[in-house]
Order: sequence, then structure tokens, then C-alpha cells
Amino acid sequence: MTTQHLAGAAERLGVGVSAPMREHAIVRTDFGVQRWDEDQTAWALRRLGYGDTRAPMPGDRALTPAQFASVSVAPYSETLDEDCNMILQAGWVALLGGIAGTSITTKFSSSVGRIGTGDSNTAAAYTQTDLQASTNKYYQLVSGTPVITTASTPPTLVFSASFGTGVGNYSWQEFITDEGTTSTTGPVVATCLNRGVSNQGTKVSGQTWTATETISWGYPSGSGTVS
Repeated sequence: MTTQHLAGAAERLGVGVSAPMREHAIVRTDFGVQRWDEDQTAWALRRLGYGDTRAPMPGDRALTPAQFASVSVAPYSETLDEDCNMILQAGWVALLGGIAGTSITTKFSSSVGRIGTGDSNTAAAYTQTDLQASTNKYYQLVSGTPVITTASTPPTLVFSASFGTGVGNYSWQEFITDEGTTSTTGPVVATCLNRGVSNQGTKVSGQTWTATETISWGYPSGSGTVS
């Protein structure tokens, strides 16, 4: 074979190998936080009929963004950390089990699913099963049914949870989603879907913070396609 033929073969081999490497799917989670301070929270509680008090709402509930909006109280701060999440091993087992094999035992719903936050900035690792914080952590029940949006490209899954005045008061450095049914200081319950590291600052007593995870599989590429 001539040198010219060898060069041509090498060129064709390079194109053939590189093309399949572009065919991949990526899991992305955007983690957003909306914040209302102590005065805003107390004023909204009074307007919504919870009394002239700065105490938390009854039980483990907190005011939601929709409730604040209903009395025209906008958050004093909003942040969004893009692409900061890892689907954990237990999460992938549950997701793939929904396609073949044993499906996830309990589906996420308005009464099943929590967003947990903690103060550990330990890097996310595939084998982790919980928040990495030792004491400063809290798992808040979701504020409503997780929302699946299929009209977007790519489709998304959104979890949202509101942390009331007396909970989650520490530096927010990490988050997870699990199958818990009650707001508590821990531990994780059943399937732990994901964990992300995201520095969101420090929540203090009296404030209300709402955490929102938007999870998508695959990135838009080209004209309306997902790869």
C-alpha cells in the first residue's frame, strides 16, 4: 500500500472512531433557591390568616412561592446553580428498573419525596447514599406533586420544597432527593435519587427558602434534537 493510501486509511479511521463518541446522553440538574426574609415571611403569614406571629406554620409546612405571590410578596433573592448534580447508584437502579426489571417500589408524588439540604461540600460520588453533613441537615417534604414537562426539549422533572422559619438554618452546601414522607432531620429514606454540591449561602431563623430541582436527560443539539 502506498503512503497516499495509508494516509487516506488513517483519515477515514479517525472520522469513524470520533463520530460515535458524540452520541451520548447527559443528566443535568439546575438547583434554584428563592428566599424571603423574616419580615416578609411574618407579613405574608399574617395576610394569609396564620396570625400575628413569626412562628412557623403548623406542622412541617412552610409558605410556598405561590402563597407569597398571592399576597404580592416577591423573594428578596433568587439564585440558580446550573448543572450541579449527580444521579446516584440507587437512583439509576430505580430509574432503569422502571424500564426493565423491578420498578421502583414507591413512586414520587405530592406525599412521597423530600429535598434534603446540608452543610457539607464533599464532592458528589456515585456510591453515596445520603447527605454528607453530620448534624446540619434537614429533609423537607415536597410542596406538591413533581412536575414532568414533555413539551420542553429535553423533557424535565421538577421537584420543589419550601423550608420554613425554624428549619434548615445553616450554610446550604449540598442537596439530595429521597423517598421520605415526613420532614425531619434525617436520615435518608429508601431510594436516594441524586446528590449535588451547591453553595447557596446561609439560611437564618425566620426566613423561608424554597429549593427547586429541575432534572433533564440529554442536551438540545442542532435543530430541535437531543443528544
